[in-house]
Formats: sequence, structure tokens, C-alpha cells
Amino acid sequence: MSSIIEFFVAPDDTAAAGVVENGPGGRFESAVHGNFDVWSTLVEWESLLTGRSLEEFTTGDGPRVVTGNDGLPVVLAAAGELTRALAVAGDHRLGTTAEQWAGLREEQGETIDGELARELVKEVAALAAGAVRTGSALYCRIS
Repeated sequence: MSSIIEFFVAPDDTAAAGVVENGPGGRFESAVHGNFDVWSTLVEWESLLTGRSLEEFTTGDGPRVVTGNDGLPVVLAAAGELTRALAVAGDHRLGTTAEQWAGLREEQGETIDGELARELVKEVAALAAGAVRTGSALYCRIS
């Protein structure tokens, strides 16, 4: 898998959908990473941060496709509960979440460097805090 994953904050789905082709660029605050299963990641982070079991997410919770159903690129909206959980988590909780997430990805055959995992989780948490503060939402573009 080789993909670019851009987490970003936008005021609503319409604005988020507007970046599907060219990415958020300088239009919205963003964090760019790549090469991990973002669909599973968003569910795993929410599970780890909220204490809900992964099995609970098979009922339809998790990321929602905003636009791009026919392949890449695609824009996803992170669940509101995940955004709020990331926004309020402290550094220690975010570090623990990153370590646990890297372990979950390892179980699925996907190696994520521990330092990179911590950096990613903290960057996305900072975006989530901004989203909560401004009444916006957290999105992810995969290309």
C-alpha cells in the first residue's frame, strides 16, 4: 500500500469535499503522513481513546465517506467522538494510544515506527483540538 494521508480541519462536509482532488494545501491546517491503513486506524484510535471495544464498531460507527466513493482520492470524516477524545487527551494518554495502536497495526502485519506513531497521534490530536475549539470537524484525505 502506498498512499498519502492528509488529516485536516474544515468547517463542514462541503468545504472538506472541495479538497478531494488537490488536497487541503494551505487552505486548511493539515498533517500529512502515509502508508498505513487509515480506515482501521481511525476505528482503533477511537476504541483506544474511548474504551469501546473494536467489535462495537462493526455496527457502522467509524469514519464516514464524504466524497470519493469510486476509489482514490477519498475524503473521510472522523467520528465526532474520536475528534473530541483526541482533543482532550493529554500527552501521556496520546503516547499510550500511539504505542497501543502501533501494536495493533503490527498484529495486522503493518509495521509503524513507535516515534512516528507518537508524532502522528499528537499532530492529529492538535488538529482535533482546533476543530473542537472552532466548531469544525476533523477530516482525512487519502490519495
